[in-house]
Amino acid sequence: MTASIAALALTVAIAAADAPTAPHPAPLPEDPAKGAAATAQWRAHLAAEERERKLHYDRDRMKDHRAVLRFLVATRARYERATSKAAVLAIQSRLPPAIEKVRKRITRIDHWRVNSNLLGDYDMILAGLSDAYPAARISFLDGDRAPLLALRADFDRRFKSMNDWLAEAAESEDE
Repeated sequence: MTASIAALALTVAIAAADAPTAPHPAPLPEDPAKGAAATAQWRAHLAAEERERKLHYDRDRMKDHRAVLRFLVATRARYERATSKAAVLAIQSRLPPAIEKVRKRITRIDHWRVNSNLLGDYDMILAGLSDAYPAARISFLDGDRAPLLALRADFDRRFKSMNDWLAEAAESEDE
C-alpha cells in the first residue's frame, strides 16, 4: 500500500512539473515622484527619531552638561575681568589642568562622541579659551577690539545654541 501511495505522489509531482505555469501578473508601474516623496518622508522620519534619541541622551546627562557649561562660562568671565596682559596670561597658564578635567567629564558624557549634539561646540570653545580668546583679550586691552568682538559673537551664538538644546532636552518626554 505504501508503494502505491509513493507512486501516486510521484505521478502527481511529475504532472505538476509538466503543467504549464500560470503567468505572473506584470508588476505595477512605479511613480518616480511618489517614490521620491516616500523616500523623503522616510528620511525625515528617521531624522526626527535620531533628534529625539539625542535629546533623551543629553537629558539623561544633564548634570554633566551643566557642569561643563558652568566651567566654560566662568572661564570666559575670568578672561573678561582681566585688566592686564599679565592677568590674562596668568589665567591662561592655570587653564590646562582644568581643561583636562573638563575633557574627562565630556568623555564621560559621550565616550564614542556620536550621541550628544554639544561636543563640537565644547571642543571649539575649549580651544578658543586656550589660545584665541586670551590673545584676543590682550589685543583688546592694547586697543584692537575686532578680534575679541568676533570671538564674543561666536561664543554667544554657541552658548545660546547649547542652552536652547539643553532646555529642549530637559523638556523632552520618554517614548
